[in-house]
Amino acid sequence: MSVVSAVNAKEPKATGSPRATDPAAPSARTPLVARRARGSFVRRKLGPLVLAALAPVFLAGMSGSSVGCATGEEGLPEERSCAITIWHKPAQRGARVEIVGDFNGFARPGMTPEPAQDGFVALSLELPPGEQRYLIYEDGVPLTDRNVPTTAFEGDKEVTLAFVPNCRVPGLRVDSVKLDGAGSGEIRATFLAAKGGTRLDPTTVTAIAKDGTRLAAEADPATGQIRFPISAMPRGKKLFTLSARAADGTVAETANATVWSEARPYDVHDTILYQVVLDRFRGDNGPLAPPATPSDRAGGTLGGVIRALQSGYFASLGANTLWISPVYKNPEGKYAGNDGRSYSSYHGYWPTDPRAVDARIGGEAALEELIRVAHEKGVRILFDVVPNHVHEDHPYAKKTPFTNGTSSCVCGVRDCDWATHIDSCWFAPYLPDLDWSNPELSRTATDDTVWWLDRFDADGFRIDAVPMTPRGATRRIAYAARTRFAHAGNPVLVLGENFTGPGAYNLLRRDLGPFGLDGTFHFPLMWTLRESIAEERTGLSAVDVSMQESEKAWGGSGAVMGVMIGNHDVSRFASVSAGTAGGDTWDPAKDVLTKPVMEKQHLGLGLVFTLPGIPVVYYGDEVALAGKSDPDCRRVLPADDKLTPEQVTLRSWVGKLGAARACSKPLRRGKYVAHYADAERLVFSRVLEDGSRAIVMASRKPLGPLDLAVAKIPPGTYRDAIDGGDVSLGATGTLDLSPYSVKVLTNAADDCPPP
Repeated sequence: MSVVSAVNAKEPKATGSPRATDPAAPSARTPLVARRARGSFVRRKLGPLVLAALAPVFLAGMSGSSVGCATGEEGLPEERSCAITIWHKPAQRGARVEIVGDFNGFARPGMTPEPAQDGFVALSLELPPGEQRYLIYEDGVPLTDRNVPTTAFEGDKEVTLAFVPNCRVPGLRVDSVKLDGAGSGEIRATFLAAKGGTRLDPTTVTAIAKDGTRLAAEADPATGQIRFPISAMPRGKKLFTLSARAADGTVAETANATVWSEARPYDVHDTILYQVVLDRFRGDNGPLAPPATPSDRAGGTLGGVIRALQSGYFASLGANTLWISPVYKNPEGKYAGNDGRSYSSYHGYWPTDPRAVDARIGGEAALEELIRVAHEKGVRILFDVVPNHVHEDHPYAKKTPFTNGTSSCVCGVRDCDWATHIDSCWFAPYLPDLDWSNPELSRTATDDTVWWLDRFDADGFRIDAVPMTPRGATRRIAYAARTRFAHAGNPVLVLGENFTGPGAYNLLRRDLGPFGLDGTFHFPLMWTLRESIAEERTGLSAVDVSMQESEKAWGGSGAVMGVMIGNHDVSRFASVSAGTAGGDTWDPAKDVLTKPVMEKQHLGLGLVFTLPGIPVVYYGDEVALAGKSDPDCRRVLPADDKLTPEQVTLRSWVGKLGAARACSKPLRRGKYVAHYADAERLVFSRVLEDGSRAIVMASRKPLGPLDLAVAKIPPGTYRDAIDGGDVSLGATGTLDLSPYSVKVLTNAADDCPPP
């Protein structure tokens, strides 16, 4: 029996010690240098050009500056407060600190905080509910509050943005959701009394799911504690809306409680992600014919993904999460790229409506059905969202203050270079950049983005074009999604696309940290896997170096990075292995399924599933689909009867990797520990705190047996996590490794959930 562990997530108190600060580095709009393979990124956009509280919780304890509820006396309900306490630790003792904001019209000199503990100063204010902006001056230097994740603008200055709850009305807070492997457990919540208001009326407490399911409530009006027992909930997910009233009839602000009934509790480290380009995956009737040109629509639909879910296709690969390409309504017709060719919006990255599903992929009904079926099968869905730009037909584009820059500044063209115009350049004259410094746009775009989770009950986001979007924008979206839907027992996964070239580890660090993205896609490691395996220009030891550089760049941030051998913006790994990835991307690369190509695909995917992070399988990589970069890398997925025996074997190998990862907790969550690396071999462990481990042995073309003493593998009896059987390793001796292979040995108990 598995039990979901939970930690109470309470509103921060208005007084108390400061919390940990955000270690993430530069300011939200620090220009980035142009990077290798940027052209591939641009082509995807348009073809080739193409603290405080947000009610009912403010940062759930993450912020050093706090707003929230004042804890009542013992045995009495908690009471909401509109007080905000701003904490700041000056760089030098004796520095002059002043705080300005909406509360004083940003006039200087500002309000002076009082000395507090551990070198901090603090200022407590009682403020009206809603958005509150402020800025900290230290010896005349303006600073945003590093303890608060969200920012806005006052003129040309980036300032801190805090959300103060409405203390005049009661609220509800989800404290925990616990369910065992049989689907039984509870939701625990707290009624937060309005300031000076009355206690909870226990007869008014409800929990209602979208399908009409109701939960009975056990409520204590004296303390405001609420419990909703759950018994034998069927496999899947239910989103409950909690509501209540105070004894005087005042309606409390509602709260969302997400309940997953699954064999074991989910952690984001358990994610195995499959990337679906909807138009190229499958249609309502199955496999697709290639489009007339690489930029035309092929006719893939949400119904095609539903069929794949029902057939067990994703389960056979071990995938428990799908990242689906944007489902927004996109324009009809074709638009010019900078190569003189015309491109359609088949990829979904040209939104024309912030809250409409494109009818060509099935519309709202199909999306609802997809998510229902996915959740029944224990599969989570990530929406691909586009906060950087919209199509010229989008309503945002009709409001000039909502857009940024001009159509004459196209990214990377003429005198509009990436390095100095990354915040305002457009991907194309018909794709205006959004101006997140506009407060109305910031509110509207955030609400419209989070609406997709609310309306369709999805489980997180992949955020497009992170380097081009102000960090304040991605953080605001992530914060809003987490505040509304995340709680103990239900993490909301937010991944970002920060396309970089080789070695650009610090550029990825910029968007991580406790207030940032949960992770980004690990492009530096992707390039290393290509160079060391597909091209064999470097040795496997380069993979170990990449892991060490990753730890230096973002170790301790809590980030879970997406590990892949390719995606929709770069040439296919198989074509890189075959040496056919260059040239005109409208001239398809030849299918080359030789033994060396298949062996390299086998090894590359083996490392994707065994290195730390989230394994990401780009559709078609499981069968070594060929392709140059965009648009050739987005071919239709072949029908099963078109696959060679070698492709079927490769897909089966991916399924074995997925099963091994699902069964091995060290392989999912263990720390990376290097044992041995040379040009042809890489040996490392994934180690948990209790000492249990999974040992991974990867080889390219071994020059001889692996010396166990040199590799320093802990001796013992291990289980082969992929092929089965026991393997005994001594302190000395040798072990033969097959060419282009990955072997996984574990000394941990199998924690696969029962079927």
